[in-house]
Amino acid sequence: MMTLIFLLVLVAMVMAYFGKGRLSCVVFSVSLALSLYWFHHHATDALNILL
Repeated sequence: MMTLIFLLVLVAMVMAYFGKGRLSCVVFSVSLALSLYWFHHHATDALNILL
């Protein structure tokens, strides 16, 4: 999953470099939304620790 997020950020940077600014912002927004979802998934995951 993290590879997909980094790949989307790379695609956004390449698009911005070649002058596709608006599409680059869309791709970056999608990668940011995926990153926030992934963080929320891991931050709220219950730990099964028996002490």
